Amino acid sequence: MRRLLFIERAVLWTGQVGRRAVATTFDVSISHVTSDFHRYREMAPRNLSYDVAEKCFRPTDAFKPLFEAEDPASILSMIAASVTLPSQDRGRLLGFTPSVDVVQALPAAIDQPLLVTVCRAITAGTALDINYQSMVTPEATERFFAPHALIFTGQRWLVRGWDGRHQAYRDLALARILSAASREAGQRLPRDDQWHDRAALEISLIDGLSPGQMEVTAREFGMSRKPDRSFAVRIEPRQAMIPYVLDHLRLRPADHAGQAVPIRLRNYDTVREFDRPGAVG
Repeated sequence: MRRLLFIERAVLWTGQVGRRAVATTFDVSISHVTSDFHRYREMAPRNLSYDVAEKCFRPTDAFKPLFEAEDPASILSMIAASVTLPSQDRGRLLGFTPSVDVVQALPAAIDQPLLVTVCRAITAGTALDINYQSMVTPEATERFFAPHALIFTGQRWLVRGWDGRHQAYRDLALARILSAASREAGQRLPRDDQWHDRAALEISLIDGLSPGQMEVTAREFGMSRKPDRSFAVRIEPRQAMIPYVLDHLRLRPADHAGQAVPIRLRNYDTVREFDRPGAVG
C-alpha cells in the first residue's frame, strides 16, 4: 500500500513516475514494482498512461486520486517536516523529493541525558527536581516540576508542567534547565485547563488593502469571504499556545504600529487573559 500511494503521489505532484524510481526508493526488484503498477492500474484504470519514449507513467486527463485527496497545506507541512530526512526516506514519505529548505532555528545546547529524563517523566507521569536558571532571578533555583508536554515555538523548545515554585502550570525553556532528577509526584495535580481547552482567534485583513491585495492575502492565510463581504479565518489553538501564535503571526495590536502586517486579530480582548503578562502595554 505504501508503494501504491507513492506511485499516486509521484504522478500527481511531479507528472511522472517510473518503475526504477519506485524500486530504488523501496529497495525492491523491478518485477515487484511491475506487479505494483499492474495492481494500481486495475484499481484505477483511467489514471495512468504509459509514455513509451520516456519509459514512465504519466497522469491522464481523467486522473482522479484513488486514495483520499490530500490537502495542499498538509503536503507542504509534510515537505517542511521531512527536510532533514535522507532523500530516500523523504521519497518514501512524500512520493517525490523536491528541493526545499526551511528557516533554521538556532541550535539549543540541550544535553541528551537531560532530555531523556524530561521525556521519561512526561511518558511516565512522574515529576522532577530541577535546577532552573530563569531570567527574573540572578541565580538558579531548585524547584519541583511535573512536566506533561513539549512545545516548539518555531524558535525554542519548551516543556510545560506544574511548577511547584509558582503553584501553577508554566512553560520552561529546556535549555535553561541545568539539571533534573526524577521523583514521584507525591500529590494530585490540578487539571491544566489552558493546555486542554482551546480559544478561538478571529483573524481578518487590515484596512486599506486594494481589492487585489485583499484577494491574495486572504488566499495566503486561508481566509474565506463572510456574509458581510469581509475576509476572515478562525483558528482554535490551545489556550496555552496563544502567546506563541500571537508572536508568530504578529497579531498583537502593537504589532501593527509602523509595520506592514496585512492581518489583524479581531478579538484580542477576549483572549488577552491567555497572553503572557506585559505582552501589551
